[in-house]
Amino acid sequence: MSYEDYDDRPELPSAAGDPDAEKFEPNDDWLRNAPKELQIEAMRQWFYARYQDPANDTPYNGREGGYLFIHGGPYDPDEEIQERFSDVVEFDVMEELISDLASEHGDQWAPVDHDQDYSEWEYEEALSQIEDDGSPISVLTQKLGRVEEILTAPAPDHIKQMITQLVHGAAIAALEAYLLEVTVWRALNNDGSLRSFVENNTDPKLGGATFKLSEIHQKMDGLKKQVFAYLQTYVWHRLDDVKTVFENSFKIKFPNVLELRGDILVRHDIVHRGGKNKAGDLVAVTPEDVREVTERIKIFAKALEAEFEEKNERALQ
Repeated sequence: MSYEDYDDRPELPSAAGDPDAEKFEPNDDWLRNAPKELQIEAMRQWFYARYQDPANDTPYNGREGGYLFIHGGPYDPDEEIQERFSDVVEFDVMEELISDLASEHGDQWAPVDHDQDYSEWEYEEALSQIEDDGSPISVLTQKLGRVEEILTAPAPDHIKQMITQLVHGAAIAALEAYLLEVTVWRALNNDGSLRSFVENNTDPKLGGATFKLSEIHQKMDGLKKQVFAYLQTYVWHRLDDVKTVFENSFKIKFPNVLELRGDILVRHDIVHRGGKNKAGDLVAVTPEDVREVTERIKIFAKALEAEFEEKNERALQ
């Protein structure tokens, strides 16, 4: 069960604690004697109030193949749940919730609350790394090439199956990194592209934000860094949301992503459900499946680059 499945979860009574508090804190006296399902729900709400999937709000380093927990963490549900509730709830009850949380996002969660202000050094360093690597599509092509090379490496059958699942995830991670880098590449390219990106972005965190007239110079001075910080925390595997950003902010047509959405769901099952789907069935991925995924990503990226080129040509006419 995940926090998206809220309707399937039991409702806590008022004695459980204040549901409107900034961070839900269960009443321990109530919790000790509550039914098992309500104990689990109370601990779950406590955990969700403090920790989240790192994909929601944590920068991802595609070259290193992992999240950059710059806001703290990663946090392991096993450690956090036991540290808070071991004196109140029986271990087997905690263990059931811990297993559930681990099946959602593993043992590396990010904090919900943090300061999103990037230092000037972090901002400049990250931009220079993107520039040094070359164009985003060339970096993507290199990563996908390495994925395909790994598929041909000799290994025993049981190891080969695991490798195939891992490189499937690596292909999707390469797509996410590409979407981030191509957005940074295009949005921060010059003052004109930056202005267009911000003016046409409807997200309240960026284009829809409001501020006092007296703050306008301060906001303008830090605008590039603000946009960069916004992009670092964007959830790039939610392709429908990404489509909206690209079409609104860049005024281009986003390529078809129907099949890629299915590939992302497979990757979610591999990474967050231990290689099984919601029904508990093993997710079977073959080397040919992965090659098809890499090919779809290449076709998508070429189509996206073509949209940008066509836009540039229209601007010159």
